[in-house]
Amino acid sequence: MNYYGGIWCLWNQINIDVTIIAKQSRAIHYHVVDNTNSKQFILTATYAPAQDRDKDAFWHHLKQLNESINLLWCIIGDFNELLQSSDKVRGATMTIARTQRLNDFLDHAKSIDAHVQGRVFTWKFFLRGQLVYEKQDRMIFREDCAQLFPNYLVTNGPFMCSDHAFVLLNTEPTHPPWRGTNFKYQHS
Repeated sequence: MNYYGGIWCLWNQINIDVTIIAKQSRAIHYHVVDNTNSKQFILTATYAPAQDRDKDAFWHHLKQLNESINLLWCIIGDFNELLQSSDKVRGATMTIARTQRLNDFLDHAKSIDAHVQGRVFTWKFFLRGQLVYEKQDRMIFREDCAQLFPNYLVTNGPFMCSDHAFVLLNTEPTHPPWRGTNFKYQHS
């Protein structure tokens, strides 16, 4: 979109067939087939609007897509929204609106924000003398798609040539992902 933003989606071509089924100004929709096990799903790579005036229409469109996509579905990309206050360090105070749209969509679409291993923040910006960090980029699985990849691994890349870090989805990692533990230390 002009000189700002864009969508990149890269994949390992070994045993994977990817077909673009639709392109929009803020999303590219792919049909993905893993030929080794016949798993298939729809992947949407998105770049959500940053301006408040454009956000409601974008989220309404995603909700409509959720109703019309019959295959398993997941979305990856820059959502320009936060889920909770811990998704931000420094900068302007969080507002309810900043978390409401994404939380509403997750509830509506019966979706989850994928657990990330490693670096949490995906956007940084120097503002008023301080470096602000936010988790704007993420992987969202509709519940049906999350069951397809029970051992998924999502990691966020480094900041290289952009103020955004990339999000990497590995659907079949060689080592099982760490999802936390209920370990408690009790001194006796």
